[in-house]
Amino acid sequence: MNKIFLILLLIIFGNSIYANDFFIDDINISGLERIERETVISYSKLDIDDPYTNEIGNIALKRLYDTDLFSDVKIEFIDGLLNITVRENPTINLIKFIGNNKNNDADLISEISLRDRSIYSRSKVKKDVKKLLSLYQRSGRLSTEVIPKVETLNDNRVNLIFEINESDIVSVSRITFIGNKIFTSRELRDVMKTKSSSLFRFFSSSNNYDPDKLEYDKILISNLYKNSGYPNFTFKSSIAQLIPNKNQFEIIMTVDEGDLYEFGEVKIESKFKKLNDSFLMQSLSVKTGDLYNADIINDDIAKIKDSASTYGYSFIQIKTDKIFDHENKIVNVAYLLDEGPKVYINKIIINGNTRTTDKVIRRQLSISEGDSYSKYLINLSKNKIQSLQFFSNVDVTEEKDEAYDKVNLIIDVEEKNTGEATIGAGYSSVSKANLQLGITEQNFLGKGQQLKFQSSFGEEFTAYDISFAEPHLYGRDLYVKGDLYSELQDSESVNYETEKIGLGFSFGFPLSYNNRILTKYSIFNDKTTADSDATSYEKMLAGTSTVSSFGYSFSSDKRNSPYKPSAGYKYVLQQDIAGIGGDSFFIKSTYDHTYYKRLSKSFIGSLKLNFGHLNGYNNKYAPISSYFNLGGNRLRGFQSQRVGPKTGNSYTGGQYFYLLSTETNIDLPIENFDITSTLFFDVGSVWGLDDRFGSIDDEHQLRSSLGLNIMWDSAIGPINFIFAQPIQKQETDETDTFYFDIGYNF
Repeated sequence: MNKIFLILLLIIFGNSIYANDFFIDDINISGLERIERETVISYSKLDIDDPYTNEIGNIALKRLYDTDLFSDVKIEFIDGLLNITVRENPTINLIKFIGNNKNNDADLISEISLRDRSIYSRSKVKKDVKKLLSLYQRSGRLSTEVIPKVETLNDNRVNLIFEINESDIVSVSRITFIGNKIFTSRELRDVMKTKSSSLFRFFSSSNNYDPDKLEYDKILISNLYKNSGYPNFTFKSSIAQLIPNKNQFEIIMTVDEGDLYEFGEVKIESKFKKLNDSFLMQSLSVKTGDLYNADIINDDIAKIKDSASTYGYSFIQIKTDKIFDHENKIVNVAYLLDEGPKVYINKIIINGNTRTTDKVIRRQLSISEGDSYSKYLINLSKNKIQSLQFFSNVDVTEEKDEAYDKVNLIIDVEEKNTGEATIGAGYSSVSKANLQLGITEQNFLGKGQQLKFQSSFGEEFTAYDISFAEPHLYGRDLYVKGDLYSELQDSESVNYETEKIGLGFSFGFPLSYNNRILTKYSIFNDKTTADSDATSYEKMLAGTSTVSSFGYSFSSDKRNSPYKPSAGYKYVLQQDIAGIGGDSFFIKSTYDHTYYKRLSKSFIGSLKLNFGHLNGYNNKYAPISSYFNLGGNRLRGFQSQRVGPKTGNSYTGGQYFYLLSTETNIDLPIENFDITSTLFFDVGSVWGLDDRFGSIDDEHQLRSSLGLNIMWDSAIGPINFIFAQPIQKQETDETDTFYFDIGYNF
């Protein structure tokens, strides 16, 4: 019906459009290399079944050019088929600087937005040229020239060269004020960033003439007066004149200070029924009788907006009505609250992802083109992108569109190495040396997939694990993972050898934004071989079995950040049921809960609770390899698998455990070194055996330790040191006071 109506309109108003105007039956896009097809369609705002005119095509053409993603775009419409041919902007292979004698390459790179391996854009080059000129201007080199040049390479790559002609420095000889009585000239000069030349500033840049810095200085002086009770302060004139025969400026400022004023009546006028004006008034800092202060008014506006947003008023507009009583020298202030215009998202533009596809980033967004503007959803989207841990930095900015009621979201990401080669090592007097090697890629082929290979070697164990995970199956929030693993343990602390080989599958989906459920199935062969000196209990548990296990986990994550949380909590409830197939029958349940709280600006505290239960059923024992163990990274300061019940001289683990850890993270203020230290206190126990003969001491015994964990995110990768000292232990426990591991990022 809608199509019939549109066709009638085309016939009626055919004199204003072309005769070949039709509907789009199909869209063909060619020339894409890195950018997704959906991205082009989204930016063009053209889709199948939409009407097409030459005017519509021209508008779409402009939209695609405006993205800065393409150097060339062609749109053709033939017999219902819309052909869009694009040429992607080249990738920058290398950025060079020539002629920069006064500023090194690192300083210039930090000033511009473009980077090696980023997308070349003429508009961005122009902006970066302005930034470089501004840098030189701030240093007093006013006549510096910056000329961008491009070297074309193969594979749609370019070298970007900034040719710089540096000029001499122009300094400020003296600064003079006229008309100031309230503040002395010296007090005003102290406020300014621009300083006059002196012997002591020979090596300083503060006396370099910079017109932008001078404008900022005028704002600083004006704020000084307006925050000290002088709302009518003005500059009558501000002159920077070049001294003849010298490469120096003299600055002369003439001011009108005005009269001293106090705050009079203060009120809030609102049209919103849900907003309590009395409640809002209590939060205001402006008080009757106080000296006039412009900053306090601005602070109060921010407070009112924050309070209003909690009531659902995201687009509130606040105007201040300042009524001057010149006779009594007071200012009456009224805050006028009104609902602002509805704002919509026009375009979402993603920059900086040279490896990661647009689709991976877009599927993390909680807001789309055409949606109403929501600061909450924008911040949520940013957090979800950061949670990928593919980027070292994520910035989301807003840009006004041509339409008054629309904004564009600009998402700038800075990719980091997502591959990690892990090398871990440890040593103790009991287990001797051990080594862990692994390769992990969290963003496989730039599609957000996870590939992992992990291996562990030691005198007592060997383990391999390879896995692949797709976190968004078919573009939906569906998690799928498969892994293949093998383990061999022959510890001196036990009288048996265990060997496992198996595979597992997992499938997960969200119940809500914070809550997820994961279902899983695993099947593995479990072989336990008892030594000649094994106890009767160990010999009873020895043998070969097939373990077929179905399980689930439920998680709730309400942390404020997934990678460096400072508030909130996360808990995971997990249960595995063996016996649906195979010849082992047991139920294994665990619960993990972590709570975070910022204690101060530099201290973040956390409380971690873990406990578990294992029980055989159907008159069967659980395999000994499924028993709980503590020590190592769980209950630090104790040897792994050397805590808990013993049968003879052998550590078997237990069917019950709990572990409570308190940690305090401290970011060390060491320049150019990302080092975090963690003070921790661990307390826990493992106990209980399915001992139907009653011959084994498996009573609950408490253990605890205190220690320090130092983490350094170095240039080569993360380096981790753990120092732990047991406080409470049993005579049979084996301790381990030091551990370290090293990672290498690629």
